[in-house]
Amino acid sequence: MGNTEMVKYMAAGAFADITSKKSSIPNSSTWLKGLAASSTYNGKLYGVPYYAGARAMIYRTDLYEQAGIASPPKTLDELVGDNQKLMSKFGSDKNFSAVYFPGKNWYAAMAFVYDFGGKIAKTHGGKWVGSLDDPKALVALQKLKSFVLASSRASKTIDEAHPQQALVFAKGSVAGFPGNGWEWGYALDKKLGNPKLAKKIGAYPMPSHVAGQYMPSFLGGSDLAVTGSSKNKDLALDWIKAFTSTASETALAKKGNIPNTTTLVGINKANPQLAPFAEAAKFSWFVPASPNWANVESSNVLQNMLVSIFTGKKSVKDAATDASNQITKILNQSS
Repeated sequence: MGNTEMVKYMAAGAFADITSKKSSIPNSSTWLKGLAASSTYNGKLYGVPYYAGARAMIYRTDLYEQAGIASPPKTLDELVGDNQKLMSKFGSDKNFSAVYFPGKNWYAAMAFVYDFGGKIAKTHGGKWVGSLDDPKALVALQKLKSFVLASSRASKTIDEAHPQQALVFAKGSVAGFPGNGWEWGYALDKKLGNPKLAKKIGAYPMPSHVAGQYMPSFLGGSDLAVTGSSKNKDLALDWIKAFTSTASETALAKKGNIPNTTTLVGINKANPQLAPFAEAAKFSWFVPASPNWANVESSNVLQNMLVSIFTGKKSVKDAATDASNQITKILNQSS
């Protein structure tokens, strides 16, 4: 199953509870955090992580060098400083962005929230509570606002897919953007992108505000599960154990995928197009495990909050409070 599809099936009782068998599943103590979260519902395990996809900063190595940046930043503050150098060097181009960050890019925005210890929502007394107005989340959103306004000239009212950010990057007025691994190749597409950039692209995990860590990345990917109606649950789980064994995950990683365990993400460390994304997966986050989460997304709650913040329509606190109240209401609605 796609990991974002898991919760509606777990909530409906479609999968077998395998909580008691977790310790027998290969690498279960070192699963990627974001994938493990997508396999868990109400504290019980219903799925086994399979593989993931993560975001990293895809950047122009030549522009960094021209701006006097010798190596990728190790902390968020270093990235802010590097962005200042890039804007100073190339900012006369009114379309230039040190980091292309459209206003509605909530996946990248929420990485800031989780990096500073905040969450989109949490449970309390058996109910979901929107928590973007908690102190840690507010600090993160304020930092995000200053980061975006200082480094990005992308529209504050569009998302990262319209237009597709990799293709904007390919046009030459963007030094970097937080993107998925596949977007590296898309930027070089012969018809839509710019193949001439092939030797001028690199990537690095988005640095955290905490030295030695990366900013948590939203993990897309897939999980495996046993159907609740299966008459051979133990045999099915044995198959999953074999399919996600260390040997199987190693083979998967060597084909360019991000394996389900932190112990194997370094397999492709010699490949500059794969290693940064695998490294980024060590720190990850996932959306609240509520069957109503899709309704939050379809209501554009996070996107609208971000637009209000970046355009100055509302203060960070007011925008976050409004969003949190909406999230609380939607996540607790009865089906």
